[in-house]
Amino acid sequence: MRLSHFHRTRRNPYATRAHDAHVRESDLLPPLVRHFEALRFRTVAEVPVARRRADLVAVSDAALVAVELKLTRWRQALRQAVAYQVWAPEAYVALPFPSAIRAARHRHRFEVEGVGLLAVLDGDVRIFLPAGPSPRLFPALSESVRRRLAPPALPLDAFPTSSGERFYGPCRM
Repeated sequence: MRLSHFHRTRRNPYATRAHDAHVRESDLLPPLVRHFEALRFRTVAEVPVARRRADLVAVSDAALVAVELKLTRWRQALRQAVAYQVWAPEAYVALPFPSAIRAARHRHRFEVEGVGLLAVLDGDVRIFLPAGPSPRLFPALSESVRRRLAPPALPLDAFPTSSGERFYGPCRM
């Protein structure tokens, strides 16, 4: 019998890289979209801003949130989320649950930067750390992004009344 047999440590099966291997970054997107839509946000994936591309942006009348998705590299995701804070008042890093547990051990790094941490497990999203207000926000750029992501306004004549009149008065031919 090998001596190492007695010294084998039991690892948490949710904390192994093998468990993360079958999850793709794109698998994180649908639960995050559902999460933000439940909070009455409109979501847009792969938004290019200032020579960078945010994986997910959630927009509402009162808020603009950027989310960087990663499977394991939380440090890289944190750097990217910090860069998004120039235009996003709130920024999050979203990771699969096992990776989020590892990243949460370094919560002070997220708190110092004001970046939040989201964990995705079995289609559910949990907020591990809430995002703080961005200390790097450039309001003009933020408004530019918000305007670009706002749904296009419909012209007034798109909704005729039953009498054939338009909102701006009767038809003149």
